[in-house]
Amino acid sequence: MANNILSSFFSASFIFIVIRVGVPLLFASMSAYVASLAGIPNIAVEGIMIFGALFGVYFSALSGSAWVGLLVVIIVGLIMALVIAFFSMKMKADPIMIGIALNLFATDFSIWLLVLWTGTKGTTATLPSKVLPTVNIPIIKDIPILGEIISGHYFLTYVCVVLAILLYILVYKTPFGLRMKACGLDEHAAESVGIKVEKVRLIAIIISCILAALGGAYLSMGYMSIFSNNMTASRGWTGIAANAVGQGNFLVVILTTVIFAFAQGIVNRLALTDLPSDLVNTIPYICVLLAMIFLSVQKYRKEKSK
Repeated sequence: MANNILSSFFSASFIFIVIRVGVPLLFASMSAYVASLAGIPNIAVEGIMIFGALFGVYFSALSGSAWVGLLVVIIVGLIMALVIAFFSMKMKADPIMIGIALNLFATDFSIWLLVLWTGTKGTTATLPSKVLPTVNIPIIKDIPILGEIISGHYFLTYVCVVLAILLYILVYKTPFGLRMKACGLDEHAAESVGIKVEKVRLIAIIISCILAALGGAYLSMGYMSIFSNNMTASRGWTGIAANAVGQGNFLVVILTTVIFAFAQGIVNRLALTDLPSDLVNTIPYICVLLAMIFLSVQKYRKEKSK
């Protein structure tokens, strides 16, 4: 049995699962990354994902179209960004406290909306919600192994990959990326050379919140076809942890996210065995804990070497 489990980790189907479970983590880590890069940390990723998941499902059911639901998800991300920007930049509130408040609000308010819309606190299973389509890539889908890995994923999977590439180009290849880095390093120095810090941070937080909302939509309109209470399962916090490990390096953030995705893929595979489910489900969180310990050790060494 152990040999069968081990061999399954080197199969095309396992890589397919890793990609599938890794997409919401990548949306979350990119969301945390782009906000922190501009100097306005967004720890409301988890709450925004919850809202994205819930509103996407509800409005897809209301309109009869998954695309309308996806459009509403983007609008929800924009609204959340404006809320964060207003309180952090205009009211000068602590972004960390804003994020905590939004996470708590999203958790409780989503349950109230569930009761209002469905009469239950559990899921939206009674709603005729729609799901986004899967995409079978021509030619590639017929290639053995490669086709099994790359083709047949949900629409938002490919959107996530494209957005990751565009975000890399934005940060490392454009003047706006340099402005974001400048705002994150020293806002007063950035202002002294003519950079409009509030404008740059507003754009960054809008990008961040839309990415988080799309991550939530992926969960409820692709990974599953319904919204369920606490369906994000700390994926937003995992993305924040991946960003913390990356320390401003986008490629390291991606690599850390991939490691977390592999851990989640292992959980999904081991869930089919007789191993205790409660023990198996701790694997991703153990990986996050080890990553944070590694980050702490690295910081300690840097401070000690000064």
